[in-house]
Amino acid sequence: MAGEWSLRAATPTERRDWDAGVEGNPDGGQWTQGAAFAALKAPDRLTPRFLVLERDGETGLERIHVLALEHRSVAGRFWYLPTGPGVASIHDLPGVVEAFRAERHGLLRGVFALKVEPFVVDTPEHRAVLQGAGLRASAVIQKNTHTVLVPLDREPDAIFAGFSKSLRNHIRSADRGGYRVEKVEPGEDTYRTMYRLMQTISGGRGSDLTRPYEYYHRLWSELCARGQGHFWFGYDGAHEGPQASAFMIGYGRTAIAKDGGSVPDRAIRGGAALMRWTAMQWFRSRDGRTIYDAYVTPPSWLAHDPEQPMHGPGIFKLQFGPIVDHLPSHDLVLDERRFQLFVRLLLPIEWRVRRRPGGIW
Repeated sequence: MAGEWSLRAATPTERRDWDAGVEGNPDGGQWTQGAAFAALKAPDRLTPRFLVLERDGETGLERIHVLALEHRSVAGRFWYLPTGPGVASIHDLPGVVEAFRAERHGLLRGVFALKVEPFVVDTPEHRAVLQGAGLRASAVIQKNTHTVLVPLDREPDAIFAGFSKSLRNHIRSADRGGYRVEKVEPGEDTYRTMYRLMQTISGGRGSDLTRPYEYYHRLWSELCARGQGHFWFGYDGAHEGPQASAFMIGYGRTAIAKDGGSVPDRAIRGGAALMRWTAMQWFRSRDGRTIYDAYVTPPSWLAHDPEQPMHGPGIFKLQFGPIVDHLPSHDLVLDERRFQLFVRLLLPIEWRVRRRPGGIW
């Protein structure tokens, strides 16, 4: 029978090889628990805390590498575990929560609350487990809480057969029509081209969710420097330069379709679909990933609502498979008074100052 979880700070050796530890987590490794994400969030004054959960399991010592981003305010310290902790099962969460509680006067001294968001499918039963552990449901933060997941641990023909008929036809048509997909090297020219194409999605209108170029430059640079970021461009022969683009992340068992853009007028239909199918095959055969994550869709119950901000991309991604809804963030409150001060007074002020109404993260 497995023992109780305990929490400690990561050793210098574990910190130096942090990504290898996270990729070995029971959930397969989440890129938002990695070193690049920690560096990306540094300008937001989120200090990384590198932690390790341990317990004696039935087959030996079990470990979960945990990145906590610490935000400080007059209320105290608040920890956010982006898409973490990387548990194997929702039923591990109560024991993990107790390990954090046990460090309230140790590693968590001065922490009034922490926010967790394990990448676990959202069901009433799973929410009940978290509620029983004393966690409170909160807002959705990470965009792939609602996403399409495609298993890549099958033969290509089986993967392709799982797509919708219209998507299969579009991919074949683009291939026959001469649409060309290239994997391109990272660098300033690639970044600028990628960002320009991101401005022309949604029929040329762009998206209010797109952040400034400096954010993406930092994101892409951090991931590419670690060999985790990959770019693809698609060419239809009718435009000067690429007609479409995609930036994808290979981390742990997953290939994540993080960013994309395209020119709305296209000479060959189906190029964006062919580009993603090409990337899936590369990740499967060359990079060893076993899951493709379309990254962001509307919630499944709003998939066909034209007023939903991600309606257009969601309809496209639905052709690859069904939407999977994951649990929203949950808060573990350690000091109620300071938590209420933070949520009711300080956090709204930060939203206004930073002009980021979706949160400070």
